[in-house]
Amino acid sequence: MKKIVHTSIIVLIISLSGWPGLAQQRILNIANKMFDQHKYVSAQDAYLKVIERKYRNAETLKNLGDSYYLNGQPENAEKWYKEFIESYPNQVESEYFFRYALCLKSIQDYTGSNNYMDQLLLAKPNDQRANLFDNKRDYLKRIEYQSGRYEIENSPINSNFTDFGAAFYQDFIVFSSSRDTLLFNKRIHKWTEESFLQLYQAKYDPETNSISDPKQFSKELSTKFHEATPAFTNDGNTIYFTRNHDIDNKSRMVRLKIYRSFKNSEGNWTPPEDLPFNDNNYSTSHPSISPDGKTLYFSSDMPGGFGMSDIYSVTIYEDGSFGAPINLGNEINTEGKETFPFITYDELYFASNGHPGLGGLDIFVTKITTSPLEIINVGRPINSPKDDFAFIINTETEKGYFSSNRDGGKGSDDIYSLHELIPIKSFDLTTVLGTIKDNNTYEAINDATITIYDSENNIIQEETSYDKGNYLFSSNKELKNAYIIKVNKTGYKPYEHIIDKAEFAEVYEKPITLEKEYKAPVVFENAFDFEMIVDPIHFDDASTRILPKSKDGLDKIISLMKRYPRVHTDIKSYVDSDAIELSKNRAEVIKQYFIDNGIPEYQLSAEGVPKEAVKREEKLRLMMVVPMPIHFKLNSEEIQPEVETGLAKVIELMNIYPTMKMETHGHADSRSSYWYNKLLSVRRMRATLRYITEKGGINWRRIRGKAYGERRLFNDCGDGIPCTEEEHQKNRRSEFIIIE
Repeated sequence: MKKIVHTSIIVLIISLSGWPGLAQQRILNIANKMFDQHKYVSAQDAYLKVIERKYRNAETLKNLGDSYYLNGQPENAEKWYKEFIESYPNQVESEYFFRYALCLKSIQDYTGSNNYMDQLLLAKPNDQRANLFDNKRDYLKRIEYQSGRYEIENSPINSNFTDFGAAFYQDFIVFSSSRDTLLFNKRIHKWTEESFLQLYQAKYDPETNSISDPKQFSKELSTKFHEATPAFTNDGNTIYFTRNHDIDNKSRMVRLKIYRSFKNSEGNWTPPEDLPFNDNNYSTSHPSISPDGKTLYFSSDMPGGFGMSDIYSVTIYEDGSFGAPINLGNEINTEGKETFPFITYDELYFASNGHPGLGGLDIFVTKITTSPLEIINVGRPINSPKDDFAFIINTETEKGYFSSNRDGGKGSDDIYSLHELIPIKSFDLTTVLGTIKDNNTYEAINDATITIYDSENNIIQEETSYDKGNYLFSSNKELKNAYIIKVNKTGYKPYEHIIDKAEFAEVYEKPITLEKEYKAPVVFENAFDFEMIVDPIHFDDASTRILPKSKDGLDKIISLMKRYPRVHTDIKSYVDSDAIELSKNRAEVIKQYFIDNGIPEYQLSAEGVPKEAVKREEKLRLMMVVPMPIHFKLNSEEIQPEVETGLAKVIELMNIYPTMKMETHGHADSRSSYWYNKLLSVRRMRATLRYITEKGGINWRRIRGKAYGERRLFNDCGDGIPCTEEEHQKNRRSEFIIIE
């Protein structure tokens, strides 16, 4: 049904049609007046009547295009912008290159749109929208890469009018609608020729994401103006919403303000309060509240912004007062429109026509916890060539809603349900994974070293294959620069693979097979002897089964031996009884575990020994066997000439492997007091360190010391136990252990 005001304008135009020159100018004056008052639907009819009378000028064509563009009908604006730009090229402001480019997107002419974005870039080189386009000319590929991650459906609560801007509220969805519940004395908004927006609520089922039974939300919040885009605190007791207001008492309702209302003890809403950062000279609109309730996000065209509307944040203090609004900056905001923010714990969704999109307003998302921000178009089917906006989502159910004026809807704007099936995808590699197997037997290879390099041969990350030969690299920002994969495993030929990922890919999977390397092992003539004492606690009861937690310690020893192939390890196992055979079997089991994990047999020996032949040692570690044990005279920390040969061996080893780090332990026998022996062992430890660093030239950062006094005796020569001098001397010693 035609609106009353619309009909009266047509009658006036017809009555003037008999006076060609005068009537034409009067119709044009009427059209311009209605356009200035934002009565776009009526202005369109008047301008079209002028066009029919074969009258055209730059202003008429531009305003006719604007009347469609500003009323969300870019596909209709395209025709008139085209004629305006082509007929009056000298009167075209650079902004109209951008508007026309968006209109071309609405009819999916992306090639033409790109051409006019180039025109904008030439006319206005510093325009951020033009530069974003120029920097991401592959924006359609990027959008396609993100597409298909959602299921969407037109909501059954939509009417034949405007429905948009849903918000979660308890067991309801609250939204904006121009459906008219007043059958008589309708109030009509001249801009759209529809009823004024009011807030409605509908029952919400979070499991099915369905909404039903729409009804008016609150009589207390309804006025003769628009009420729209609500946002609620988590407890449901505070609402923020957008309302327009009359700025000059002539029904030119073009300014918006955010209002706040509280639920009182009776469950009713208090009279809405005008927020302190609102102003009659600009708009604030479309609020969104952070999950913790401490920050309000909104859109505004307040002075000092970057474009037609920007997104701001403002702190909400505990007493309900507000801080100063903060513009979110030009990573998010452009010269175009950024609006309808929605904030989760770490993501900001917003609508924009300034960032490269499919047309009109597109929905974008960015991680607000990262820097610099990466602004990502969420792709189809959320976005379309028309306006898509007012995105909300429940991060637990991954379901939510958005609004759109796309083709096929019920009204001028509709609400659509959404279900996120796949999270936002990174354009760069975040994960590299695969399996490593023997190329002949196809058996899994564990403990292979996999290294990823960039194109400059710098190491990005290094891992080892684990259970069933799997390997995984993830959560490394530098993976985006990954160029080559190299694999090394003792007994196999080195392997290299150049990464040939697709243009956009966050996961790269590469199965790898290794070829065995059959060659005689190299046995170093001047190997360095170490011993590893294995206590019974590393085995299950009286068996030879190594306990899982002990394998962690053995794996560390294996890693060290791979790094230092001149280290020869004598595995010495003992038991608490006289069962030497069990001790021997356990030592052989550990030796085989080393061999199975890549240690060549020539680096190993194994033996079972009586308990009294070794010092009890529960921790698995590599202890160096020096040619002359580092023993001290009674009550002395002096390095004796006869033990310098042993220290020289330590220095030689550390010079061969300049990254090796060692630890020296100082000990004393049990004679004298506990604290005296403690201090004596400290002096012996320091004397040993001083010899290695000063005479051996080893950097002090590579060797550290510990002093144990009489706490770790080699034998049973404790207090009150008679022992020979030779037995006591075994306790006055320094030991060396590889730690890295």
